Amino acid sequence: MSNKFINIAPIILFSCLIFYDLSLAEVSTGQILRSQEILEKEKALRERLQEEEKVFIKKIKIEGVTLLTESQIRQIISPFQKRWLTKTQIQQILELIKEAYRKNSYQNQPKGISYQIKGKELSIKVEEVKLNIN
Repeated sequence: MSNKFINIAPIILFSCLIFYDLSLAEVSTGQILRSQEILEKEKALRERLQEEEKVFIKKIKIEGVTLLTESQIRQIISPFQKRWLTKTQIQQILELIKEAYRKNSYQNQPKGISYQIKGKELSIKVEEVKLNIN
């Protein structure tokens, strides 16, 4: 009798495992759907958090520029005034100013450039290299 039990035991065990797997498959399908929903919501939240903060800039004021013309400065800043700007866009303005110096063959200009936002005004301060001519 013990031999019959040994021969049937693998079949019973196999049947139990199949039934167990099927019951898990139903739960897993529901869990998978719920997990996908949670992941989609998390992805949307991460995208919103990664968006850069924007600030409305009504006016841009540039100080310290003596080597560029008013026209050159206006050309740089006009596309950015009266708009919502990110820090990346503000950095782009600074890079455009530096590029204007390079285009005019002022290779070491500007020495420094910084910005500050006060209310709806973006103030950019340019520090040019002072040349000592004796």
